[in-house]
Amino acid sequence: MLSQISVLCLSFLIIGWARRTRRRGYPPGPRGLPLIGNILQIPQDRQWLKWAEWKAQYGDVIRISILGTPTIILSSMQAATDLLESRGNIYSDRPTATMAGELVGWSRGLGYAQASNNPRFRELRRLFHQFMGPRACAEDTLLRIQERENKRLLRKLLSDPDNFDAHARNCTSSLILVLAYGYPSNLGDPLDLVKIAEDAMEGFSVASEPGRWWVDSFPVLKHLPTWFPGASFQREAQRMRADLDRLFDVPYQYVKKEISSGRPNPSFLLSYLEEKNGQESAEEEELVQAFAAALYSGGAETTPSALTSFILAMALNPEVQDRAQMEIDALLTRPNSPHGSIPTRLPTFEDRAQLPYISAVVKEIWRWQPSVPLGLPHVVTQDDEYRGYTIEKGSVVWANIWAILHDEKIFPKPFSFRPERYLTKDDKASATVAAAFGFGRRICPGMHIADNGVFIAIATILCMFRISKSVDEQGKIVEPIIEYDGFISHPRPFKCKIELRSEELRSVIDTDLEH
Repeated sequence: MLSQISVLCLSFLIIGWARRTRRRGYPPGPRGLPLIGNILQIPQDRQWLKWAEWKAQYGDVIRISILGTPTIILSSMQAATDLLESRGNIYSDRPTATMAGELVGWSRGLGYAQASNNPRFRELRRLFHQFMGPRACAEDTLLRIQERENKRLLRKLLSDPDNFDAHARNCTSSLILVLAYGYPSNLGDPLDLVKIAEDAMEGFSVASEPGRWWVDSFPVLKHLPTWFPGASFQREAQRMRADLDRLFDVPYQYVKKEISSGRPNPSFLLSYLEEKNGQESAEEEELVQAFAAALYSGGAETTPSALTSFILAMALNPEVQDRAQMEIDALLTRPNSPHGSIPTRLPTFEDRAQLPYISAVVKEIWRWQPSVPLGLPHVVTQDDEYRGYTIEKGSVVWANIWAILHDEKIFPKPFSFRPERYLTKDDKASATVAAAFGFGRRICPGMHIADNGVFIAIATILCMFRISKSVDEQGKIVEPIIEYDGFISHPRPFKCKIELRSEELRSVIDTDLEH
């Protein structure tokens, strides 16, 4: 009898929960279970693919529940723009993010900082605009540094092409360390800063995955001691936080030591400290450490992902590579050159306006496989209504950037790599590609330096090398598989062949690399 009563009560609870959901006019979405919601339906990785499936079934505005937290998924440019930009005043905050933000410590930086009435957020945004805004990224000094550091990537590809993915990661890290801290890239990394930064970014990616950590839905769990059964997340968080602390402290102390010795190299951090004239407070020290770490976190993983995607795309699409190299050759080949159609120099930023197809390749890289397919979550700070649906205060809001950039209405044949889609008079495709960097007040502040870096790498690699599918020992072509993993998404390891386009090009390249 008692068990029958229990079943009856549970049934009433479930029916009441379902009726309450319908009565409030929530957006549609897959039905979950009482209390735990849809968490069992969300995969541990590549959540954007599952959410794209739900878009086909439920539409571009979907509501799910993750352990009691209402979650809204936006899967169209229109919905994301309407809410995250047009209503950015109530959609620009971040959820608490207990794991990544609080326990690991990324809330000290820009990505997980709260925006509303937060002077720290405003100061971090000011620093990014000052040092990495569109005007700063167009300055000759910064562009020359990017070109110089890009030549290190070319040199590595020339001597060891098989490890292209490691070279892309290492050279991107070195560039950011040069810009942020003035850390020379030609000394062999005696402080092991590249490894320190990579460890911190691995923690950022793992700690940020939606639905992975129960402590994000039940913050009270953060008080559990590390020895408590089931509290392994605490030990993981401690390890990740230690990695982040090293990223904050080690390069900062390097700059302070260089200042004391009277031989500091120019850097963003040096410029800030010179503004303070040695009178920076402990709070300002921590702020600039967070700024430099945020600078690193914004580019150290995303740019290598884009460059590796480019190499994969060229191996799979030789006709795109042919057209891109024809454009470069037409611009950089001198009339009556003894080398024929071989370029006589490497492309520079000044050439970009005359390389429209290369610029289209860059846009298609951002679209085809976005580096951060879900961006970072937003939270709505007051009750809202959209298309007749109720969106509750406190709802976590995700933009499914991957789904937006694979919308067939904007990008016909979205799984094909087609740079020509940006060369028409209709600029809707070009405008939509900006979604790869996020929305509204939380758009990636490093988007200009990232776009510059990817452009110069793509242009110079295409100038120098031919990328093709690899061949196994039996002489059979090895087809690369297009599979991506991780919150910061990278292609799974693949093999390809990267070789000089012509031996005549070697002398031209060697001459340019000497400068």
